Amino acid sequence: MMEMFYSSVTSWLSAATSRVDLESPATWAVVGLAVLYGIRKLIKSSFNMIDTICNRTYIYNICWEDPAVDHEILKINKDDVIFRICSAGDIVLDYAIEGPSKIVICDMNQHQLWLFELKIRMLRDPQLTYDEWWAIWGSSDVTVAMKVWKRMRHTMSSGGRKWWDGRIERVFRKGFATSGSTGFAVQYLIPWLMYMVGLDIKEWAESGFSHAYISENYHVIQRSALWFRRLFPGILAPFAGVPPNQIGPEFYTTEFYEGILRAIFLDPEFGSHNYFYRFYYEKGYKDQTCCPRTLKKEYFEALVNNAGCFEWHHATVQETMERVKPHSFTKLVLLDHMDWMPNSMVHEEWVALQRASVPGAMILWRSAFTKMDDKPFFNNLDIVDLSPQWYSKDRVKTYPGTFSSYMPKDPFPFVDEELSPCQRASFVRKVKTTTKMILHPLTAGKVNAHGDKMSAFYAAQAKGYDAVRENMLVGRPEMMSGFGPIKQSGHTWLDVGGGTGRNVHYLRAQLDLFERIIVLDICPELLQIGHENARRSFTEAQCDKIRWVCLDINDKNVASVLAQHLVNQDTSRGFDTISFSYSLSMIPEWEKALQSAKSLLSVDGRVIVSDFDTYTEPGDSVKDFLIRSWYAQDGVRIEAKTRKYITETVFASPEFVVTLARFQRKLAKVSIPHYVACCRKNTETLPGTGHRRPSCQDLSKADDSNYATTISEDEKKSN
Repeated sequence: MMEMFYSSVTSWLSAATSRVDLESPATWAVVGLAVLYGIRKLIKSSFNMIDTICNRTYIYNICWEDPAVDHEILKINKDDVIFRICSAGDIVLDYAIEGPSKIVICDMNQHQLWLFELKIRMLRDPQLTYDEWWAIWGSSDVTVAMKVWKRMRHTMSSGGRKWWDGRIERVFRKGFATSGSTGFAVQYLIPWLMYMVGLDIKEWAESGFSHAYISENYHVIQRSALWFRRLFPGILAPFAGVPPNQIGPEFYTTEFYEGILRAIFLDPEFGSHNYFYRFYYEKGYKDQTCCPRTLKKEYFEALVNNAGCFEWHHATVQETMERVKPHSFTKLVLLDHMDWMPNSMVHEEWVALQRASVPGAMILWRSAFTKMDDKPFFNNLDIVDLSPQWYSKDRVKTYPGTFSSYMPKDPFPFVDEELSPCQRASFVRKVKTTTKMILHPLTAGKVNAHGDKMSAFYAAQAKGYDAVRENMLVGRPEMMSGFGPIKQSGHTWLDVGGGTGRNVHYLRAQLDLFERIIVLDICPELLQIGHENARRSFTEAQCDKIRWVCLDINDKNVASVLAQHLVNQDTSRGFDTISFSYSLSMIPEWEKALQSAKSLLSVDGRVIVSDFDTYTEPGDSVKDFLIRSWYAQDGVRIEAKTRKYITETVFASPEFVVTLARFQRKLAKVSIPHYVACCRKNTETLPGTGHRRPSCQDLSKADDSNYATTISEDEKKSN
């Protein structure tokens, strides 16, 4: 019976396949689509594709950044100590041609480092000739590769030697351009895609990869854009090392890909200078006229002579920074890896970067995005957007965003999210506080004054306030991340609606750097708890820096009252940071409060705000109505116009640099919208020193008196 079944199935399959024309392009197109669909399903449902690739091989066989752009920006000299993420290692080799003092690299993918190590050990082989170097990395000559490998194999690390032993012959026999996950895509997926869009690569190559050929066959770009929109986010992205959280909404539009492809392939110099894409189309470099500097004969001697300047680490960027000697680096290149990271990880990494860099060190990074607003930490930096100047000159055009900054001398805020012991509460206390909060609309008496309303609401919750609200007011750590570098000459901070002083505890490790902290609130019950918690948590000297003031920010005498609590009773200096932590939405005259805060800022001060937000941009959806109605019971006002008033009216450019991060966090399985705004006066960080001063378009008109005084005070403190 079973034999009859198998016979029937075999006959049916034979009959079905006999009717398929295996020589028809349409057949193979259908087969290709089916395979791609299967790969996409596998990637999405079975495993993290990038992790799987990194556990088996390297992703990049060449780097996807243009070193010519890097050199123009960095201007590397012989005194530089440089840090860069490794990737394929060819760009750090390009840096070495300039003869810097040292280059430190790291990568989380061990196989990328073994690829780099193979290159650097070959360069350190005293018998290596230029012809051998070109034959291996230019022509992928397996005979020469094996000859040199046998000669220098013993110099490799144990792990690198074992890994390459089983692969080096196969890699160079098949062609180095087809190795790694990018090589896999080039070998199997790209040829199919070129067939589908109608690009005859051989004919294009015979034209010298002319941009005119592409211009005459512009349909190739249009069709390619359509296919990339379909394939890149779900299939090609992992092979290119692009994780899901780096894929923004523009990756799902045809216009995005068409713009990039047009900029690349319609460049008149594509055929003669763009070795990045020709490397993949031609499966290697055909001659020395269109190849990296590292493969050109005139740079070979410098490359060999400087091959000893490298140090490499199998580690994250933060781990590498924590290993090296403090204040080592003068220039750092971070690629695009921060796109993948949440704000908290970016913040921690930059604290380590500052420790490992000299003040005023240059930092260069790239991004798949053109703005960095989603991460409040970047408000600690005076960022220069280099994209308008350099994107058109970048031959690879992988990253729309190119940014740089100088490392400030003043330390970044160190945000410790742990509650101080005195701020914690028992489960019973939390239940009681939560119950009082929920029942307040039903039990509260009628009062008219704003201060009385706040006391009526918070008095019964004061003791358990911090513990209960910790998981509700989740934008506070994000806001504190954008606090700004803390001036070593003495920082001043006004926390409006600070109540229990929770925000002060975030910066407990750096309180000694402050000249004065004023916690301003109209609820005396919360201020009393804050004062007691500070006394239990901080030293006497630190507590002496903090003032607890019961006052309305809109009081007509606010400036004179605050002056009484400042050193020398002088408000002309202004506050370096003014914060509104979920307090702006509870101030009836909130517009006036923002104007008041603006008037109290120092010459380079900032206002930071965290609060509840609307779900939609205009704030007119059903969900917006529901959340607005719920929070209104507690006197919380949620309106979309608040964001617009902050960014476009009170703190408008060019006087202020304003960023706005919007996000949602779950509370009892319900997503609640929040926003963090940072409005800072325009400043610039100076190279070489890291000192910050107010920005001025005409530097001849800049008032450096306060700036010079600040530097002098900093130096006195350092001494």
